[in-house]
Amino acid sequence: MFPLTVSAAKFAGDAFALGVGARSLALGGAVIAGPFDGSVAYWNPAGMVRSNGRSITAMHAETFGSLLNHDYISYIDARPSSRNVVSAYGFYLYYLGGGGIKITALNEYNRPYVVREESHGDYLLAGSIAGNISTNLDFGLTAKLIYRDIGTESGKGLTLDFGLLYHVSNSFDIGLMITDATTGFIRYSGETFGTGGNTESIYPTVKPGLSLTYAYNEFTGRFLVSGDIRFESLKQTAQYWSGALSLDSHFGFELGYRDIAFGRIGSDIGRFTIGGGVRVNRFVIDLAYLHQGDFDATYRVSGSYLF
Repeated sequence: MFPLTVSAAKFAGDAFALGVGARSLALGGAVIAGPFDGSVAYWNPAGMVRSNGRSITAMHAETFGSLLNHDYISYIDARPSSRNVVSAYGFYLYYLGGGGIKITALNEYNRPYVVREESHGDYLLAGSIAGNISTNLDFGLTAKLIYRDIGTESGKGLTLDFGLLYHVSNSFDIGLMITDATTGFIRYSGETFGTGGNTESIYPTVKPGLSLTYAYNEFTGRFLVSGDIRFESLKQTAQYWSGALSLDSHFGFELGYRDIAFGRIGSDIGRFTIGGGVRVNRFVIDLAYLHQGDFDATYRVSGSYLF
């Protein structure tokens, strides 16, 4: 094996950028400024201040057909108190992985053969806090521990997210999320790569977002937009780019009836999304579909218990 020397990698954090929650997927991932549910700590921890009460949320997705398993579970506790700077907190565990890594060796004829097959996985354990800066401005902070298993090598890392949410009016919110704000890292064990500079950096992504809400009788409509701004010279791998700067766009629309039934549609970096959800007493179930031209479709289901 040859040693791998890495100081930074454009796609080191991509495994954690697929999003969580069926509601958010159906809305094209455009939920930086709301609406918020049990996936709020992932999308913008500042939104936990608006999530009254406690919730447990779980999600499973078959991503790119059945190629990858994508799972998420979270706990959010948001019981605001004017006496505390921090009025909400939460935890979540994120997993993306599968099998099919074939470990090979050379036989006596110098031809490769399969020795064994390994699984692979990316794990992220996060803790979040949120509170008020002023009457209309909320903040959130998330610390994330990373563990990556790629069969013959493992890596550990740390990174931080920072979010803001500004409440302009009852119908208008502005959000800002900076993922990996401190530039995260993943440091590998050296079992395969050697003991050289085997560290990947995860660059920050700036995510501004808007949420517009309009209520009429027993119906509530929401229009959402957000973007992923990077500075990594992604060029053709991004939706829009100029020099080192790139932008991927997200749009979503939700129509809800009496906070019981919801229909959703969106665009996730130009890919069509659709889904729906129902709330029965303290239980919420959401479903979503993502169409992808080059890969099999993604189906996602998530459920929450509110208490």
